[in-house]
Amino acid sequence: MIAVAAALYLFDCVVLLERGQALWSRGGLSFGSSHYQIRGKVVALLNPLTPFIPVFRTLPLFSRSSNVQLSRALHSLTPTAAMSLLQFVLLFAALPYCLYRAPGWPFVIALLAAYVNALAMLFLIFFRFKAFNIPMRPLIALGFGWLVCLPLSVNAQRKAGLAFEVALDARQAIRALPSRDQERARSDLAAQIGEAMQELEEADEQHRRLAELKRQLTKEAASERV
Repeated sequence: MIAVAAALYLFDCVVLLERGQALWSRGGLSFGSSHYQIRGKVVALLNPLTPFIPVFRTLPLFSRSSNVQLSRALHSLTPTAAMSLLQFVLLFAALPYCLYRAPGWPFVIALLAAYVNALAMLFLIFFRFKAFNIPMRPLIALGFGWLVCLPLSVNAQRKAGLAFEVALDARQAIRALPSRDQERARSDLAAQIGEAMQELEEADEQHRRLAELKRQLTKEAASERV
């Protein structure tokens, strides 16, 4: 049972991104794999050990704007960090211990605490999204999944943050990084753009725009080295 719960949680940590789209967290940017795809989308993996760190999805390249500012999204989810950590401990430490060492009432109490915490996270995220004017509709399906399949509730904070796109694209997010991290992020983005270009005909307008963006990234990286 514990192995199944862990497998479900790890599967829930898999995120699909558009080419050139990034995952933003306090730890930096991630563009996912440069080679592995599912249904034409890039495969990225959330860190299974840090469900308490909010993660957001940037806008895809050349896409429409979003009305959710990164600072607003971050402030809306920050209060749930402790609850996410507690849920991780309950699901993968307290419940396994009680199941094998203290079956009976201790296990029931730990299971009940996990459900109560999941429900509390759902309500808190709902009211925080409402206060910050963030779309709440995705929380209906997410919340149902958290309560029906308890291991998914460990990712509640991160999946709520990934339910929308924040109002910056990958290039803007790179500029906000410390200078020591920008070169690697530009290299990762250029690799994603190169993969996307291979999937398009050279006469395609999107191919031309991607090629121009790749040249700009190369130019910016060269100017920083100088």
